[in-house]
Amino acid sequence: MKRYTYLLLAAFSTGLLAGCSDFLDSDPMTSLVESTFYKTEKDAAMALVGCYDGLQTIWADGMAVPVSSLVMADECFGGTGVTDGFGYRMVDEFDQSLSPTDVNIYNPNWILYYKAIYRCNMLLSKLDQINWKTERNREQVEAECRFIRAFIYFEMVRLWENIPLVTSPLSVSESNIPQSDPDDVYALISEDLLFASKYAHLAGETWTEGWAGVNDGHVTVYAAKAMLARVYLYYAGYYNKTSLPNGTTKEAVKDSLLTVYTSGHGLVKPYSDLWPSTSTVRDPSEDPLGLKTTYAGEGNKETVWAIKFNSNGKWSPSTIDGFIAMKMLGLRNGQIQSFGTTVYGDGAWGGATVNPLFVDAWKTAEPTDPRLNWSVIDCVKEGITMTSGHTQDEYTGFFTKKYTCLGNGTDHIYVAQSLDFQINQYQDYVVIRYADVLLMLAELTEDATYLNEVRDRVGLPAVAYSVDNLRKERTYELAFEGLRYWDMLRYDHTLQYAANAVTIPANTLKVIKGGGDPGTYKVIDGANLINCKGLAPIPNKQITLSNGVLKQNTGWGEAQ
Repeated sequence: MKRYTYLLLAAFSTGLLAGCSDFLDSDPMTSLVESTFYKTEKDAAMALVGCYDGLQTIWADGMAVPVSSLVMADECFGGTGVTDGFGYRMVDEFDQSLSPTDVNIYNPNWILYYKAIYRCNMLLSKLDQINWKTERNREQVEAECRFIRAFIYFEMVRLWENIPLVTSPLSVSESNIPQSDPDDVYALISEDLLFASKYAHLAGETWTEGWAGVNDGHVTVYAAKAMLARVYLYYAGYYNKTSLPNGTTKEAVKDSLLTVYTSGHGLVKPYSDLWPSTSTVRDPSEDPLGLKTTYAGEGNKETVWAIKFNSNGKWSPSTIDGFIAMKMLGLRNGQIQSFGTTVYGDGAWGGATVNPLFVDAWKTAEPTDPRLNWSVIDCVKEGITMTSGHTQDEYTGFFTKKYTCLGNGTDHIYVAQSLDFQINQYQDYVVIRYADVLLMLAELTEDATYLNEVRDRVGLPAVAYSVDNLRKERTYELAFEGLRYWDMLRYDHTLQYAANAVTIPANTLKVIKGGGDPGTYKVIDGANLINCKGLAPIPNKQITLSNGVLKQNTGWGEAQ
């Protein structure tokens, strides 16, 4: 497999842009930046790269949302290793008592989110002092920057709900900011996305492969409109509302999303070509690993927006450019006895093992659906066996496939390229696919036409529109892409749907522990999710730093 190169999101000097306050545990802004930077359009472009670069870091430590959203859903268990502690299991079961000392599991993410927001706020605050050649140039930079800020705040408000809302570069004197009303956060998100949906790239134009070949990774009006629809559907469902706090209605969101339908984006065929791990076969003539791929490539027509990653990261000096969260997904490093004839690499920490009940439900609901084989690594079916003394915890025989590295067992593509799989994972994380646009349109219009376009792509028969059919299609089309959990929460504002989905009664399912342990029955009480409102714990360290100004989310106990 070829090594991909990224030009747009090259790492930017953290000394220049990564400043914040004591509250966010980051370094102060230097006077050099204030006095000599943000003068020219070149400065603005560099600062915007810094904002994109901030997206590469938000999942670089802690428990990244692409992983935790799988674990909190009914798709996956915590997994990881038998000596890794129970932090992931705590998140999976919404039960602090399973790992009482893991009160800061999300603290690195909290810090990295606010550092990334700081970069956006700093650039936005300096727009007036830049010598712009045209107003359109300014609008473009502002639109992309505001989209990035909206994306980050949307992740944070869904994950924690109760967060400080910061809209200007934070100084030490302003550091201890209380948590905001979620409506205020959603109002900012909505306004940022509405601005981006007018002025970002491709305003009034259609997407083309030629454009993507140069600008892949940039925010577009279509990305902004699709993200606004996602925000609306989540907010309306979770909070039982009919419009966003800024007054944006379902009808307005639907009309906006319809323009994405004619944007030039489309479905990639076959479905399996969307990810390297699902489109790769063995061919010894190709390269040292014997891998040949039909991967559609980055920036393909189905990618409405993706976070770009590259292989430039280094331990020293520390630079984070890779999709570090991906190292948690897939076959656990050093634990596989036989890989059969698979093309997977042995290079992950075994997080997010797939729930067999989810697989069984899929087989029952859509017995002819080929997407199951392209979404789940079935160890028995693919001839993969674990070593007798493996350290994989909560082994179920199933791992996620879409974001797992390739190789030939003990070697993986990163070893072959003299890269470190821990920091150099360079596969993009696709945030919005065109298939999701179609399914959101089906939901907003109650028209099965859009839903059936998605089904037709994989050879499934057309169905009539119904809430159940729509939800089933979202579950399987978008499986293991980090969307299922948030759908679960929004489908029923009482959270009973989500609670029912994650519940596992006693004596139903046995999971295997490492080291020869025969395993234990997995029991999950969905009432815990309701008690926590589906939210993650606020990092204890941040509560302590705030001298009690920040309050812990319900269900996660008091700061210790």
